[in-house]
Amino acid sequence: MSVFDGIEHVAAEGTSLRQYFEPGNYLVTIDSVFLHERRLGGGKLLIVETTIDESDNPNIKAGEQRNWVQSFALPIALPRIKSFIGAAMGLCPSRQLQEINQKITLKTCEEMVSAENPLRGKKMKVSCHNKISQSGKEFTHLMWRPC
Repeated sequence: MSVFDGIEHVAAEGTSLRQYFEPGNYLVTIDSVFLHERRLGGGKLLIVETTIDESDNPNIKAGEQRNWVQSFALPIALPRIKSFIGAAMGLCPSRQLQEINQKITLKTCEEMVSAENPLRGKKMKVSCHNKISQSGKEFTHLMWRPC
């Protein structure tokens, strides 16, 4: 295993920091979905890179890129990822949880982060609002919905 495993699935970036979602409602196009291994044993991350098509947040304009990063170290990781993939498959996480729970399997998840990048070009709705974690830190909670 090399420290560079997965380099084919990431984009080079300049000196600016990654841009994350802020509170608001968005229509986005998915650019890529991939797994990333943090250095020094920090664990795995699921990263969804998107381009904003529409935004009601005045700080985030159409054409800008925003990312969702989900750490697998958190207990809520798999349920959030399952909801995201369900929404990407056209199922509503608010109304179709039973269908999502039946259709999203290990194989489905592995396909979504494969080199073929099957979600590239998929349009989705994202609603974001700030929440406080159990440890007292503020974070932006995302709710993915199909278009």
